[in-house]
Amino acid sequence: MTVEAVIFDLGGVVLDSPLDAIAAFERDAAIPAGTVNRLVVATGGRGAWARHERGEISRDVFLADFREEFAAAGVEVDTSRLLAAIDDSIRIRPAMLSLVDRLRGGGVKVAALTNNWTPFGTGLVAHFDVIVESVVEGTRKPEPRIYEICLQRLGVRAEACVMLDDLGPNLKPALAMGMRTVKVTSPAQAVADLRHLLADSSFTGDWPMTEV
Repeated sequence: MTVEAVIFDLGGVVLDSPLDAIAAFERDAAIPAGTVNRLVVATGGRGAWARHERGEISRDVFLADFREEFAAAGVEVDTSRLLAAIDDSIRIRPAMLSLVDRLRGGGVKVAALTNNWTPFGTGLVAHFDVIVESVVEGTRKPEPRIYEICLQRLGVRAEACVMLDDLGPNLKPALAMGMRTVKVTSPAQAVADLRHLLADSSFTGDWPMTEV
């Protein structure tokens, strides 16, 4: 089926990955590498991280609950400093935003599907036809409902979509629904893979440089 829409994750795709900031924080705090990710995975959908992304708890409650989860795991973490490091790492990848704009200008619908703690401002939102944010919707990747919301607002079938994300677990529900997927490791790789997948689409625009 012809590609009619492309769905972009934000952090790690259109924006720099927060994983780099988390890794740097772990090094500076002298805690084992991967500690934060292991805790988020272990606590799952009912952990403080997931509840905050769904907008179920305030930032202050999140900081306290997240700190308690670390303590229960035997690690002392300044969660305020951790979040500040993550927030400071949010920077746009110009090549990826150019890709979004070129796709949209070439007749392909574009959506942002993101897990976040605070709604993004109008500056970034204006580049997309649809933006679906976990903190607004009360559901988060990889929960199937948030993908369904995105498809409904795009008005396209899953089979007509490609989704880009830097985390494999977030692509699994999209793949199960029938979307084609791209696991992003770099802007250059993302552009090249997407160009291949859109070879049979109605896209009429110019591709950005892949050497980015």
